Amino acid sequence: MSSGHAGPPGAERLEGLLSLFERIRERPRRRAGDRLRPLLITIGDTGETRQVSHLLVERCMADPGPYAHISSDVPAFTDLALLLRYVSRELSSHRPRFEPGLRFPMLSMVLWLLELRRMRLEQAGDRRPDQRFASNAQRALWQLAGELEAAEEDKDRRTLLGRGILRRRQIVVPAERPGQQGRLASALSYLEQVAPIGVALVALVSAGAASTLDLAAAMLAGGVGLSLVLGQVVARTRDRSGRRRYRWFTSAEQTYLRGNRSSDFLGFALDVFYREESDPGTPLDEDLERLLVAAFLQDLRQSYRRSIWRAAWARVRYPAVVIDLLPEDHPSRARSRRFVERVEELRRAEERFDPLVIAVATGSEEEAAGLAAAVRSAPAEQVVVDLGAVREQDDGHRFWEAHLREQRRVAVLGTRREFRVDAGRGDGSSTEPVYRGRRRPVLTHPALPWVLAGTILAASVSVISFQAVRYCSPFTVRHAPNGECIGISDGSYVFNERLDGVERRIARLNDAVVASGKPYVTLVYLGPMTTDPENRNPEADLLAGNHGELVGLSIAQERHNKTSGLPLLRILLANTGSRFRYAEEVARQVRRLAVEDGTIVAAVGFGHSRKQTGDAIDELSKSALPMVGTTNTFDGTALARGRFSPYYFRLAPPNQRLAVHAAYWARNGQTGVRAGSADIFYDTSPGDLYSKNLAEDFARAFAPGRVNMRSYADPSQVPARLLEACANPADVFYYAGRSDEFRAFINTLANTDCKGRRVVLAGDEVTKYISDNARDIGRTDSIRLFFSPLAAREAWVPTWVGNQPLQLFYSAFDPVVNELVGAGAPANARPSRTHAALGYDAARTVIGAATRVYADRGRTLPTAAAILSELTEPGEGALGQGATGLLRFGPRAQGHQIPGKPVLLTTVDPQGGLRVVAVCGELVRGGGSTPGSCPSG
Repeated sequence: MSSGHAGPPGAERLEGLLSLFERIRERPRRRAGDRLRPLLITIGDTGETRQVSHLLVERCMADPGPYAHISSDVPAFTDLALLLRYVSRELSSHRPRFEPGLRFPMLSMVLWLLELRRMRLEQAGDRRPDQRFASNAQRALWQLAGELEAAEEDKDRRTLLGRGILRRRQIVVPAERPGQQGRLASALSYLEQVAPIGVALVALVSAGAASTLDLAAAMLAGGVGLSLVLGQVVARTRDRSGRRRYRWFTSAEQTYLRGNRSSDFLGFALDVFYREESDPGTPLDEDLERLLVAAFLQDLRQSYRRSIWRAAWARVRYPAVVIDLLPEDHPSRARSRRFVERVEELRRAEERFDPLVIAVATGSEEEAAGLAAAVRSAPAEQVVVDLGAVREQDDGHRFWEAHLREQRRVAVLGTRREFRVDAGRGDGSSTEPVYRGRRRPVLTHPALPWVLAGTILAASVSVISFQAVRYCSPFTVRHAPNGECIGISDGSYVFNERLDGVERRIARLNDAVVASGKPYVTLVYLGPMTTDPENRNPEADLLAGNHGELVGLSIAQERHNKTSGLPLLRILLANTGSRFRYAEEVARQVRRLAVEDGTIVAAVGFGHSRKQTGDAIDELSKSALPMVGTTNTFDGTALARGRFSPYYFRLAPPNQRLAVHAAYWARNGQTGVRAGSADIFYDTSPGDLYSKNLAEDFARAFAPGRVNMRSYADPSQVPARLLEACANPADVFYYAGRSDEFRAFINTLANTDCKGRRVVLAGDEVTKYISDNARDIGRTDSIRLFFSPLAAREAWVPTWVGNQPLQLFYSAFDPVVNELVGAGAPANARPSRTHAALGYDAARTVIGAATRVYADRGRTLPTAAAILSELTEPGEGALGQGATGLLRFGPRAQGHQIPGKPVLLTTVDPQGGLRVVAVCGELVRGGGSTPGSCPSG
C-alpha cells in the first residue's frame, strides 16, 4: 500500500475513479451489446477505501441502479448462502422509483431447498426445533422434511415435495433470514408489467364488443378479461414444480449439481435435499456454493435479458456490489472474498454474460494481487494504476475505451478481468465532470405503459359510453334526442314493456325463418313503438293500436310460414318514435337497409296521419319500395304535386269517406238522435294532418246542419273547449281528435253538467283508447258513444256477412293474445283487435303478392319491384278476403284505395262490449248493408 498520495486531499481526486465506476456499471445500448464487466479492486488504507466505497454507494444512490453494500455494519455472514440472501435483497430493494425490482426466483428456490436439507440433517441428529420461536413457515418446512425422510417410494417423495412447493407459493426475493416466508414481490412485479397490457387488451376487446355486438357483450368481455388478468397474476404467484421457470436447473447450462434423479426439476430438488454433508458441520460444500452463485447470476441474466418486457429495457445500470475493506477478524471478510472468487470461477467456466459489477476494497497491493490471481484468466499483463490514469479526459475516458477495444478483440472475458486502482496515489481530478451514464429511454418510462393503458382505457370507455349514449342496440337502434330508442330491430330488442311478448314472438318466428334455410322475403313494419318520455301519463300516448298491429303481423307470419308456403315471411320492426316524430330519419335507415338486404320487398304501417309520416313515405318512394298503410286516413296521404305516390297503398278508407258516413248517421238518427247541429272538436297542433282534415270533411258533409268548430292546439285546452260547448250544447258532439286527448275529453264530459246525456260520435282514431277503456266508457251513463272503427269482429255476424264463415284471423286472435299477455290480463294490457286486423291484412296482402310472384316466375325470389307490380295490377281471380274486408287496391288516381271498403258505425254497450250499428260497404262478397243506414253512392 502506498504510504501517501501526491494529489490534493478531498473527494475531488477520486473523480476519475468515479467516472470509471459509472462507465463500468453503465449498460450499453442494444447495438453495442451486453459485455461482462471487470472486477474493480481499490487499494488503500481503511480510511481511503472507506471514502471510496462511500462515494461509490452515493453514486449508485444519486444515479439510481440496483446496488448492495457489504460493510462492517451489516450482520456477519457465516456462509455464502446468507451473504447471497442479503445481496439479493439489497439489489431488489435499491432501484429507481417505480421500477420493478430485480427478481431472484432461482436463488430463492435453491435457498429454500437448502433450508429443507438443513432441517433433514438436523432431524437426523435428533434435534428438535424450538417451538416458541418457530414461525408457521418453519414448522411447515420441518414437517415436510420429516415426511420426505420417512417416505420410502420416490413417487411419494415427488408428490410430497410438489405439494410443499405449491404451498410455498412463488418467492422472488429471498427472506431476510432462513425459514421465513420471504417477500411476495412477484404479484407486484406481474401487476407492473402484465396489468397495463392486460388492461389495454381488455379495453380494446370491450370497445370492439360494444362496437360490433352490444353493451352487454362489452360488459361481459370486460369482466371476463379483467378476471383473466387477475387470475393470471394469482396463478403466476403460485409456484408449481413443473413450470418452465425452473427448467434452468435441469438444462445443460447448469452443471454444478446433478444427481441420478435430476432428469426433471422435482428429481433435481430431491437430489439437493438428500445430498449428504461433505464435512461434518459444513453443510455447504463447493458444489452447493457453485449452485448458489450460478442461480444468483442466472437470475441477473433473466432480469437483464432484452425481451419484450419494458423493465428489461428500462434498466440502464448494471447491478453493483460494493465490498468494503473489512477487519481481519470480521466473519464476512472471508465470505465476501469467497463470493468474488466463485463469481469469477463461474465466469471462466461458462464464458457467458452476466450483468454483475463488483467493486472490492483491499488493504495492500499484495492482497489485491492475490485476489487478482484468483480471478485472472487472460495472459495480458496486469498492473496497478493510480488515480491519474483513470482520469476523465475532454475526449473521453481513454483507460476504459482501451479496455473495450481489447474486450471486443477477445470476446466475452477480454484481456483484463480486473482493474486495480491505488486510491492513495495520484490525482484523478479533472476539469471534466464525473461521467453520467445514459438516461433511461423515454419509451421505457415506468409510467408510460400505464399512460398508454389509461389512454386506451379512456378511449374505450368513451367508445362504450358513446355507444351507450347513442345506441340502444348497436347499430340499428339508437337513442333519439328526446331519449326514445328508435331504429330497426328483428324483434330481439324490445322497444316497450307492453310490446315485449309480441316482439319476442316475432323474433322467434324470424329466427325460425333464417334457420330453415328456405327462401324468404322481409317485410318492414314502420310505426311508433315507444311513448313520449316527457309525458308523465303513460296512458296518454296509447300503444294499444301498435300493439295490435304487431300481433296481427305475427299471426299472419306464423300462419303463412306454418303452411310451408314459399317464400317464407320475415318481419323487421322500425320504431319511428312517439307520434311518428322521427319517421323520416328511420325511413332513411330502412331505405339504406333495403339496398343492402335484397329480401326487403315492402313496408307496412304508417298508421298516423302526420306530416312526418308523409315525409317517411316520400323517403321510401325514392327507393321504389311498395308501402301498405294500415290506419292512416288523411285524404292527402302520399299526395305530392297533385298526384298520389305509385308506391303507397291504403287499407283504411280516407277521412272524406269516413266523414260522409258519420255525418249521414248523425243527421238520420243512427246515433239515436236526428242531429241538426254539431260541435266539432279537433286538434290544430303543428304536424297533425288527421284531426283538422277529418273535422273539415265532417263539417262539409253535415251541411246544411249547423256546426261549431271547436279547435285546440294543446291537450290542456280540451276541457275548456268542452265547457264552452256544454253552455249551449249541439245535438251531437263530433270528436275528430286523437286518442291521446280523448281521456281528458271523456272525463271532463262525464263530470260536467252538459244538460243531459250527450251523444258523442268519434272517428276511427279513438279505437285505441276504447280498446283499453271500453268498460269504463260503458259505465259512464252521461255519455252515449259511437265511433267508426276500421275493423270489428262484431261485424262478422249474419246481419252483415250472411252465411259467410268468420274470418280465420278472429279465431286465432284470442289464443295468441292469451299466450302473450295471459287470459286474465286487463284491457289496457291487451292489443286492439281492430288494429291487429289491419296489421294482419297488410302482411297478408304483401305475402300473398310475394307467393303469386314466386310461383309465376319459376320459384324466383320476388323483388320489391315485382311486389309493386303485383299490387298495382293484380292477376285475375277471386278477391282476397281480409279481416277488414275484401282486398284489392284501386287505381293510383284515387290513392290506391280499396273500392267499397266497409265503414262501420259501432257503439259501446253498458257492459263495455261493442255493437255494430251499421255497415256501409262490402265486408264480404255478397254481403250488404241495411237499407237506409248508409248514404247513397
